[in-house]
Amino acid sequence: MTNFDRLKAFRHKSYMLIGNGKDALFDLMDAVLVSRSVYSFAELSVAPVFRRQWPSLYEALQDSNPPRLEWMGLYLVQAGRNC
Repeated sequence: MTNFDRLKAFRHKSYMLIGNGKDALFDLMDAVLVSRSVYSFAELSVAPVFRRQWPSLYEALQDSNPPRLEWMGLYLVQAGRNC
């Protein structure tokens, strides 16, 4: 399995764990990852990967309730593969 395939599988598993607001939350996470420097939270809404309007930033955080323990498990499995 290539690194790209592992990343794709990891993102899919992470996405499936999120309740409401999956798409907006993933856009927000991608915006954080590709932004060189962020001076305000609202600034993330102008990142090229954030395909929504700025109020969706707040809604993504308000509507989602990610299962932290399950996500941590995914991160630890992924980190173990890269060590």
